[in-house]
Amino acid sequence: MNQERQKKIEAIYQKRQKNIIVVLEDIKDSGNAGAIVRSCEAFGVLYVYFIFNKLKQTYKPEELKSTSSGSSKWLEYKIFDSKNFPNPTLACIEELKQNNFKIIATVIDEGATKIYDFKWPDKLALFFGNEANGLSEEAIKLADYKIYIPMYGMVQSLNVSVSAGIFLYDYIFKKGRFKIQS
Repeated sequence: MNQERQKKIEAIYQKRQKNIIVVLEDIKDSGNAGAIVRSCEAFGVLYVYFIFNKLKQTYKPEELKSTSSGSSKWLEYKIFDSKNFPNPTLACIEELKQNNFKIIATVIDEGATKIYDFKWPDKLALFFGNEANGLSEEAIKLADYKIYIPMYGMVQSLNVSVSAGIFLYDYIFKKGRFKIQS
């Protein structure tokens, strides 16, 4: 690797968002996981945690190549699975809270805070749930905040990777991290 490329990599790494962790709980489809990883990389997120409770781990983060377009190699991962933790969700949340991260549950619940009304905390873990069932009851119960994207059409939900992109964009935009270049 030449020196110029090395400097570019180091500069981008220094700009990574270290106060946000994206947490994927029981995401079954590796294509969805890869698309979320790609969005994380695009928005400068450094850390992605994977929770495998009910699901057997069928993919490894570093193997998410087809939909992540190679972006998986630029992120850092942690896996909480039932082989290593009696309750992976609880273990993940306890670790995050010990490190002063606020737990944000993305839900389909009109009683939750609408995305456009939400004020992002300074240090947060953004949880996304299984494609069919959403987040576990435990993750929702232990969350500090619950947020959702209002739907104005006939469908009641979006693909998890689409919603992840919307939430990440909102976070980056509201934190003032977009710079307009002329």
